[in-house]
Amino acid sequence: MKSYSQHLKSTQEFGETHSTIKKPILRSSGIFPVIQNQHYSSSIHFLGYWLLKRNIPEITLGITLRNADGTTLLQKTEIIDVAKAFSVNLSSLLSEIDFDIKNNFLGSIEIEFHSTQDLVFPYPALVLEYHNEKFNTCVHTLGRIYNDPEDLKENESFKVPESGFDIHVNDDLSSFLSFVNGPLPNNEGIVQYEVTNSNSEKLTGTFSLGYLRSFETKFIEFRERIPNLSSFLKNNPGSISLKHNFEGFYPRFLVGTKQSSLPSVSFTHSYYDCTSCSDKTDFWNRNNDTHNDSSVYIPLFTRNNEYTNLIIYPNFSPCNFSINLEFYNKNGEKIHELPKFLHVDTTKSKLHKIDFNEIISKYENNEIYCSNIICNFENNKIPSRIKFGLDVGMRNLKSKLPCNICFNSKMGNPLIENKPGSFHWAPIFPNRNSVIAIGNFSTLKDYQRDSEIEMTFFRKEDSSTISKKFTLKANCEERIYSNDADIKQFIKTEGWVTIKANNPYIQGFYFNFNNSGSVSGDHFF
Repeated sequence: MKSYSQHLKSTQEFGETHSTIKKPILRSSGIFPVIQNQHYSSSIHFLGYWLLKRNIPEITLGITLRNADGTTLLQKTEIIDVAKAFSVNLSSLLSEIDFDIKNNFLGSIEIEFHSTQDLVFPYPALVLEYHNEKFNTCVHTLGRIYNDPEDLKENESFKVPESGFDIHVNDDLSSFLSFVNGPLPNNEGIVQYEVTNSNSEKLTGTFSLGYLRSFETKFIEFRERIPNLSSFLKNNPGSISLKHNFEGFYPRFLVGTKQSSLPSVSFTHSYYDCTSCSDKTDFWNRNNDTHNDSSVYIPLFTRNNEYTNLIIYPNFSPCNFSINLEFYNKNGEKIHELPKFLHVDTTKSKLHKIDFNEIISKYENNEIYCSNIICNFENNKIPSRIKFGLDVGMRNLKSKLPCNICFNSKMGNPLIENKPGSFHWAPIFPNRNSVIAIGNFSTLKDYQRDSEIEMTFFRKEDSSTISKKFTLKANCEERIYSNDADIKQFIKTEGWVTIKANNPYIQGFYFNFNNSGSVSGDHFF
């Protein structure tokens, strides 16, 4: 793990001091565990955003398919020189090597982009999807193979466990960990775990993965490695922290849950467990009276059979803080506020859940559309990394799995005030009742800045686009639906949308509400 300040500098964030000797990023990559079986398959999706955001006229795409043992089965290249939707489908790659589709496949797809111009980020904006007709689940780029020894050294300067996601274990649900080992074999992969159940009780232990081959793909169900896990969780969600000895790759794990009764998956990515991070660089030093310490907007889905929960995992740097909840209607009016709704003392290492359906049920004439989550820290001790889980689901349908989005709260950064605008993008999966939720919320305490929004929609078939413009008032959100007539007519198979604003504070998420009850989603790029 690199420090947050180093992360801001290396990614050339607005307002940061940029090094004049920074090495350009000419390779940007991600590596993904992929599965194909009788129930579902895997795909990787991306937009040719480099042409839009970086004005890079073309880049080279490299695709490598490996089996579970790490053996290379297929390599191919392609030139990306147009801004449109692209996908890499596991089923198509397997057909190219005459793989017998009657057999199950577990392996990996590595995606590499090469350019003669600086790509800025060593990880590209890719989306991994597992899917069939009844469900889909998706998450952005997670693990990757380092570009060079300098890249490795910078990211492994301080090793921490991975955490920050839900786990479920019962007769129907089984949570898992999956990753692709790097180029370095590991004589014995060791994982030390600490499970936290809904009562914040702890279960600790260790398990061995044995010898890990170069580029080997692992898919581990926790119930097979952790004794008595189901009884410990008591049929409720919990969380887990995983300390490991893996080296040579960026260890952002694919984590999630399988459901047996409706063969499906819901996954997300792991995140740093910062409970041991107490150095000066682990805390934010730009606290400002005009800004909240940290805040973030979330859309709320609480009508009909929908539900929304915010999960606060025991993975923060040592601190004490209060969470304030602000609720807004569609017009940007604050209609309810719950100051100091929850106090978090990290020394108690508790797992917290905020049930928004329960909160909102207490109000008559529910006009609540979204919430601004404000964190105020004691003694100016503000962790530089603040991550939550956003669970959105549907009750009383075949799927029992919500999405479990890992997302960060925004730091109160006065330098951002002078940023002229923002640019985001997100995938659209047609026929899955997709929702794009855009929020205009800021860490500023007295926020009144409206934003002009231009949305541009892209599709896979060609480079044609359609656009939509509107004004988004301060503290408002706008939801765009894939079933809207113009979008439905334009995007036939898959697509993307870009969100360009003259305001630096635009935030957002995308969701897919499958008819089975399966909900998937993630935050914007």
